Amino acid sequence: MTRILYFGRVGERLGAEGQLDLPADGLPVREIRRLLAAQDEVAADALLRPDVRACVDLVIVGENALARPGQEIAFFSLVSGG
Repeated sequence: MTRILYFGRVGERLGAEGQLDLPADGLPVREIRRLLAAQDEVAADALLRPDVRACVDLVIVGENALARPGQEIAFFSLVSGG
C-alpha cells in the first residue's frame, strides 16, 4: 500500500492520510485522484476541487506526473484559510 497524505482543507475533510494500492509501474496523478475520489462523496468533494494540487516526493506535479509505489504522494489545497 502507498501512503497518501492530505494537507490543508483536504486534510480537514479526509484526515491526515490514507492508502492506495498502486501497480508496480505506477499511475498518473489524475488517475490516483480519480480512484481516491471514487471512494465516497466526501473524498470526491475534497479532491476534485480546482484549487487542490498534488506533490510526489515533495515536488508539486501536474496531473500527468507518474507516481509509483513507495513514493510520497500528497494532496493539498492552495488556500488553507486562517
